[in-house]
Amino acid sequence: MKKIILTGGGTAGHVTPISALLPALGLRFSEIHFIGRKDGIERDLMANEGVIYHGIDCPRFVRGKFFANLALPFKLFFAVRKARKLVEEIAPDVIFSKGGYVALPVVLGAKHVPVILHESDTSLGLANKLSARKAEVICSSFPLPDYRGKSIAHTGSPLRAQLYSGSRSAGLNKCGFDGRRKVLLVMGGSLGSAALNKAVDENIEELTKRYDVIHLRGKGNGGERRKGYCPIEFTREIFDLFAAADLAVTRGGGNSVFELGALGVPMLIVPLPKGASRGDQLGNAEYFVRNGLALSLTQDRLSEFLDAVETLEKESANLVGRMRMYDFDGTARIVDIIERTAR
Repeated sequence: MKKIILTGGGTAGHVTPISALLPALGLRFSEIHFIGRKDGIERDLMANEGVIYHGIDCPRFVRGKFFANLALPFKLFFAVRKARKLVEEIAPDVIFSKGGYVALPVVLGAKHVPVILHESDTSLGLANKLSARKAEVICSSFPLPDYRGKSIAHTGSPLRAQLYSGSRSAGLNKCGFDGRRKVLLVMGGSLGSAALNKAVDENIEELTKRYDVIHLRGKGNGGERRKGYCPIEFTREIFDLFAAADLAVTRGGGNSVFELGALGVPMLIVPLPKGASRGDQLGNAEYFVRNGLALSLTQDRLSEFLDAVETLEKESANLVGRMRMYDFDGTARIVDIIERTAR
């Protein structure tokens, strides 16, 4: 049996897809190592996954702040040196990187170990761009053009097996709903979305006249439960809530849109505007809309939130039909590439 190093992080979006790969990787590798930050979200998310965790200092590029990045080359140098030493000690057969600034020192520190990257968005993130020349294979959720002469394998997204075993009745019970009305799920990520939270709060009276609303508000953003409205700050037990949803409003992160797509939940994507992100969510939303897989609403038009949700309901049957024809789940293909590369 062989050994593998997994890496990626900075946000949960870089780590959650790795969890989807672990059951299959556990059957193919005798040791699974994860390199992340000493006290980052990666450590928390990997705590009960049966991996051997290693923490290092990972410098972060701060967009738009020149002086904050002056020491970055020196910090990166030491992080790469620490990562290289770890890689040499572990002596893996392959490294799989999900991207994010946490992964960069590990990939750059891999001298003679084959590296596989995965990109969740419609354009390569900064860490994956800087890592591309070291990669044996670059995988992607979306079909992407070659990058600097390197072909990119369109695999789809790594999706957790638990996604398909969610219980609608358990999700309804958790929220106190009886299932007689359609359920609208609104989610803005683990930290929530101030813009989406405001849109729901301003329209809650009208929304609850028509729907039962499950609202994932984000950590530290509490809300008051009322008839037809179930606010939840954060939960890892998301699969039952997905199963309960008839319609969804979500940000444009690659993980969320692919998970909802795989379940056939009609979705309205409200992507983060450029500036608040590098523009990746705008690209993701555009792709889904262009292929008839979702509707979208830009953040500056959230005054039209109620109308957009009503349009989503009207178009739901068409959206579901197209989603059923699309192959979202790339878990098996990615594991196969990892296994073949490790040989």
